[in-house]
Amino acid sequence: MKKSMFLAASVLVTLSMLSGCAGGGQPAPAPADKGASSAPSAPPKVNLKLVQGKIEVTDQVKQMAADYTKEHPNVNIEVQVVRDLDTALKTRFASGDEPDIFFTKSFSGIRDWSERLLDLSNEPWMSQVMDYALPGMTINGKKLGFPTALEGYGFIYNKDLFAKAGIDKVPTTLTALKETNEKLKAAGIQSYSEAYKEYFVLGRNLFNLPFAYAKDPTGLIGNISGGTAKVQDVPLMNNFFDLLDMTAKYGRGAESVGVSYDNQVADFAAGKTAMMQQGVWTIDLINKANPNLNFGMFAVPLTDNPSDTKLPVDIPTYYVINKDSKQLEEAKKFLTWLHKNGQKYLVESMHLIPAFKDLKATKELGPLATDMSVYVENNQTIPWAYALWPSGMDVQFTKALQAYVGGQLTREKALEEVQKSWNTALKK
Repeated sequence: MKKSMFLAASVLVTLSMLSGCAGGGQPAPAPADKGASSAPSAPPKVNLKLVQGKIEVTDQVKQMAADYTKEHPNVNIEVQVVRDLDTALKTRFASGDEPDIFFTKSFSGIRDWSERLLDLSNEPWMSQVMDYALPGMTINGKKLGFPTALEGYGFIYNKDLFAKAGIDKVPTTLTALKETNEKLKAAGIQSYSEAYKEYFVLGRNLFNLPFAYAKDPTGLIGNISGGTAKVQDVPLMNNFFDLLDMTAKYGRGAESVGVSYDNQVADFAAGKTAMMQQGVWTIDLINKANPNLNFGMFAVPLTDNPSDTKLPVDIPTYYVINKDSKQLEEAKKFLTWLHKNGQKYLVESMHLIPAFKDLKATKELGPLATDMSVYVENNQTIPWAYALWPSGMDVQFTKALQAYVGGQLTREKALEEVQKSWNTALKK
C-alpha cells in the first residue's frame, strides 16, 4: 500500500571564496553572509486519500476535493467513489493502500473498523452533530464518525401516472398496494423495474423491512446472532416475500435480477415505470434525466394496518479517519473545513439532508426530502436494522433472494440459505 509522505525540498548552497583579484585589478567580492536568509520554502506537499460510497454524488465529491486544493495548494485529495464500499475498503487495506479518510456504515461499519479509527470526540464540529446521529458512530464512549446525512427510502412514485390510473392516494397497506398495482396494470402502466442486480436494493434496503418493522429489532437480531432464533422466526417474513412477489409480478419478473441501479432510475425517470424502491439519494439522478417529472415518495407497507406503515430513516454513513494515517492533522483539518462549508457542499451541492444542527435543509432538496420530513415530523419512522446484521450479510443475502426471484429457490430454501450465511459469518 502506498503511504502518503511529506515531500520536502532541501536546497544546499555551497559558497566558496574567490581567491586572487578579478580582471582589471578589482578586489575580490566579499564572501556571502552565511547568516543571510534564502527564499521561504513552500509548505510540504500532502496527499490525502479519500474513499467513499454514494456514486450518485461522484462529480460533487470530486469538485469538493478540487475546491479544497484551491484553498490549500499544498494538499491533493485523491478521491475514489465506489458502489461496493465494503469490498473496496477490504481490498485497499489488505493491499496496503490504506485511505486516510473513508466512508463507513452506521454502527456495523463503525463497529467493524473501530480498532482502526481515530477518536473524533473532541473535534470542534462534534457539538453540532444531531443526537440522531450519535448512536451509530459511538463505540465504548468514543465518537468515531462525521455524519454525512439523514436519509430515508421507500417507494418513489410518478404522480402523473398514478393520476392516469385513477389512483388518488398512496397505499398504506399491503392490500392497498396490490390494488394500486392492479389499477396501474389496467391502465397499461408497468409498476416496477426493480434493480435486484444490486445488493443494496434487494439484500439490504428491501430485506431490511421485516427486521425494522419488528417491535424490537435489536433484540430480534441479537437472538438470531445468539442462536436462540432464526430468520424464519421474523414475524413479517412471509409478508416480505408477498411484497417481493408483487414487485416481480407487476415489474420485470425474473429479469429483475439483471436490472442495474442506473437502469432502474432511468426507467422511472423516463416514465416507463410508476414506482421504484429507492431513497432520497436519487434526487439528482432523476432531475438530471427528467427535470419536469412530478414525483414523490411513500413508505412501503408490510401489513394491513395503516398505522404500522413507516419510513426507514437513519444516518447511513459516516466519514472516518484512519488512525494510522501519516496525515492525521490534515485529515482532521479537512473534516473541520467540510463542516464549516457543509451548507455549500453537503446540502446545496450533494443535496443531502444534513445531520448537523447548524446546517439547514432547503426546499431545493426536492420532493423526496419533503415527503421524508413529514414521516420524521410525525414520528413515523423505523430504523435501518440491517446495520445490526453481521458485516457483509447484505451481499450474501442478496444471492439467495436473487435465486428466489429467478425461480431457483422456494421461500423456505431461500431462508435456509440466508440462515446458513448468517451462521457462517458468526464463526469468522
